Amino acid sequence: MLSRLVGKGHRRRPPILAPVVASAMLVSLAAACSTGSSEGQGASGGMLRVGVVASTISTLDAYSNLRSQDFYVRNASMFEPLAHRTKDGGYQWALATGITHNKDNTEWTVKLRPNVKFHDGSAFSADDVIAVFQRVLDKKNALIERNYIDFIDPKGIEKVDDLTVKFKLPKPYGPFEFAVTNSNIIFYKKGSKPEQAMGTGPFRLVSFAPGRETLVKRFDGYWGAKPKLDQVKIISFKTAEASTNALIGRQIDASSNILQTSLPTIEKTPGLKVMKSDVNLKVSIGMRADSPPFNDVRVRQAMRLIVNRKLALTNAFDGLGEVANDHSGFDKCVPAVPQREQNLDQAKKLLADAGKSNLTIDLRTAANKPGMLQLVQILAEDAKKIGVTIKVQKMELGAYLEKWGDWTFYTGYDTRPYLEGVPEMISGDAVLNHNHWDDSEFKSLAKKLYATADVQEQCEIQKQMKKIEHERGASILTATNPTVSVYSSKVSGLIPEFPSGNLYDFTKVGLDQ
Repeated sequence: MLSRLVGKGHRRRPPILAPVVASAMLVSLAAACSTGSSEGQGASGGMLRVGVVASTISTLDAYSNLRSQDFYVRNASMFEPLAHRTKDGGYQWALATGITHNKDNTEWTVKLRPNVKFHDGSAFSADDVIAVFQRVLDKKNALIERNYIDFIDPKGIEKVDDLTVKFKLPKPYGPFEFAVTNSNIIFYKKGSKPEQAMGTGPFRLVSFAPGRETLVKRFDGYWGAKPKLDQVKIISFKTAEASTNALIGRQIDASSNILQTSLPTIEKTPGLKVMKSDVNLKVSIGMRADSPPFNDVRVRQAMRLIVNRKLALTNAFDGLGEVANDHSGFDKCVPAVPQREQNLDQAKKLLADAGKSNLTIDLRTAANKPGMLQLVQILAEDAKKIGVTIKVQKMELGAYLEKWGDWTFYTGYDTRPYLEGVPEMISGDAVLNHNHWDDSEFKSLAKKLYATADVQEQCEIQKQMKKIEHERGASILTATNPTVSVYSSKVSGLIPEFPSGNLYDFTKVGLDQ
């Protein structure tokens, strides 16, 4: 998503999509009773109920471009990447055990983990890896992940043996490991159907009802540490308010889709615990840079000067996090630019210079992240002070995603490291580069960024790119926040996923009942 609220353009539906599975496929199961108690670690067995804000247009395809939070939670349970990135910049190997390269970074060799089984018991191999990469790289499929690995020539992917794949690149690419270990590049069985969800993950599919719930069961043939839980039920809600109320009412056991204004109530509610991730979530307000009025950089600059960032942090995000400065990425490789602050007089002058005084414009939001609706309301109230009318339209998530990439003024969010987010900002695909920003200097620097494997050189280039974002980019980034999750005190072993902060990993979770 931004990462992640990523939808699809209404003309960009990929040709391979899981069919809508009838609700009759849904299996209604009572929560399994735990077999005992383990102090501080949770008992084995049982069913964890996880709440997500999700769309009714969800599918089981691991590479659907129709994405809401259930997509990511479901995929993390049933599928796996080559490796998981760690906070220290390293990798925790998953389906791969190592990646090596030649001197000029044009040939990269991926060694795969032996003795890995798919959910049907068949062996995972190089053929499955190649099939997935070939699908992602096929431009006809218009998949989001192609944007992260389009430096790879599909014809240059070779099977060395059942557990070895070699990538011969048309030109050097330094951060190859970073690109191919993207958490969304996950692997299913070659030739399987999307509705089978045939992955290698710690849980396997039992049932799926779009917009309602997904039920997965522990996969006893999993190559890694077996989950304690018998089952995980991923339950969909239309709003963060609904998932928050379900937690308080004990209808679910955990959720990362929490209404932050309810935290004071939650913290006083017996039996509920609050967990905060690192500060790595940026709720954004996007401006379509190829359409009026935002095709004039002065209008984009004015909008950034209208919003009161300190007020947004306090009122929209309940003081959780820190003020942001209109560039993406985390707190590394930060450019030497002044912190942008509210300046209504300057904003009014910029609009006048652009011939856009007394502007009226619609701003659309699905309000699917904490603080998102409050943020745009704060912007709208401040805009009134200089004669600008911003009409906030709150939409149902599915309808919002249906035209993702078409909106002129809209909200999104991002939790990705900078190296992962840049490909979308330089893409010519409207679904990926959803604010349609096209800056030649930024693109030139991006080429240099991905040509080097030197971390320090990458950092210096990032500083220059973020400076350009700050000066003439197309997103308003007011604050960086932690992802807040709430869970029952009966649950143990939950950890925030890096870098998103969401609850995706249930392999070590225990449940006392």
